[in-house]
Amino acid sequence: MKQTGLGTARHGLGSVREVSRMITAGRVLLLAGEEELLAQLPPGRWIGGTTAQFLTPQGNVPARGLLMFTDITSLALHTEQRHLDAASLHRIARHYPQNGFAVLIVPGFSAILLRLASEILDYQGIYDIPLTGWVSAVDLDEIGQRTPKTFAGTPYARDDRAAVMYVTLPETAFAELHVINLFTPGDGPEIRVPAQGFHISGDCLIDGHPHNLARYIETQNIDPSLPLIADQEGALLNVSILKNDPLDGTVSVFAPVNPSLTYRFAEAVLNYQEEFTHAAGELGPVEEVVFSSVCVLNLQYAALAEKHGLSLSAPVSFGEIAYTVLNQTLTCLSINQFGGMEEFNE
Repeated sequence: MKQTGLGTARHGLGSVREVSRMITAGRVLLLAGEEELLAQLPPGRWIGGTTAQFLTPQGNVPARGLLMFTDITSLALHTEQRHLDAASLHRIARHYPQNGFAVLIVPGFSAILLRLASEILDYQGIYDIPLTGWVSAVDLDEIGQRTPKTFAGTPYARDDRAAVMYVTLPETAFAELHVINLFTPGDGPEIRVPAQGFHISGDCLIDGHPHNLARYIETQNIDPSLPLIADQEGALLNVSILKNDPLDGTVSVFAPVNPSLTYRFAEAVLNYQEEFTHAAGELGPVEEVVFSSVCVLNLQYAALAEKHGLSLSAPVSFGEIAYTVLNQTLTCLSINQFGGMEEFNE
């Protein structure tokens, strides 16, 4: 089993057998991998989500036969994990610890993700502690054939529920959430979509005029690496393009669009790889990072598939959770101590 110590959490890749031993030993784990492997794990103090790839310091690692684990046992005074259905989503903050953080995993392209993205900023108490996590994924070639899944401490996969773990920290420690987002709204036309969902078809309002967005993207030669961005109550929300089909007139996206929001395409990034690496390098001491998540498109456009110089381990996602649903970002949760960093005791 390969692993590296990153401050108060341990990160690594392991087999089903190795991770099962950790679970039966009572370790508190955040897990990612293929559905078939996660479904073999015993009940315990863990949550997990499907993915086809892992980001490691050595680059991209396919999730074939391996599980990525983040062991947070040494920093957690208390944990609780559960599955949330659509009807209970709005109560997510009711179970927040007084001091700590929450990790949320939501199945990609699901009805519950659609609901979460449209409502979460209105949930009472959502900002009271750091809320991080990711949108579970499958191989890009399997979209439409397999659904992304979540697990909440049992080997039972769900594509209609979000998994959440609440973590209580010692009084001397506090959690901070960091987001790397290279994008700001460009000065192009305002775009209003006709309906909520993961597909944009029919006519949008582009600067007030009806126009098919897929064909607009083609005729205007818009860079497919640029997400749509909306300002929702001061939060900039990226919605990344999965596929543009001008013949069919449909744009498929990783996060649901909302007809009540106004979008613009992002300002062009001069050197995607260089700017992403620079921003990630300014996160601070990697030793303090507990959990990270990175969007699958950053793997492609920031050239993270090969060795990239970042000392981070993260599941490759279809979106990131940072109080709301984001695309094309890197999120990191760090743990700090009042008066300086000291190691927690095992």
